[in-house]
Amino acid sequence: MTAPALIALLIGAGFAQPQAEAIAAYSQTQAGPEIDPCASSWMGDGLFGLTRELRRDLHVEAGTRGCVSPQEQVAYVARVWPQYYPHCAARFAAGDLRAFRRCFGLGEGD
Repeated sequence: MTAPALIALLIGAGFAQPQAEAIAAYSQTQAGPEIDPCASSWMGDGLFGLTRELRRDLHVEAGTRGCVSPQEQVAYVARVWPQYYPHCAARFAAGDLRAFRRCFGLGEGD
């Protein structure tokens, strides 16, 4: 998957252009420069570097232990990001483009 394709998916999921670009840049640190979540993660969910409960729930929703499509990963993250990290999501939507990486990616909390 290319960065422009991921950005398009993120915009389609409701993220604004700058936020989508910031998430895509973060995703490249997780899924590699080719943004291939199935090649970079043994569980096939490497687009956002999900861990623990979020990873488990993504796989339950997708109905697979294997590769989860980028479309399903984007839809899942778009839904859980504001649910699990409401303050970070609000800051991110307001223009703090580092909030996704800090709060979701690095787990620095809300």
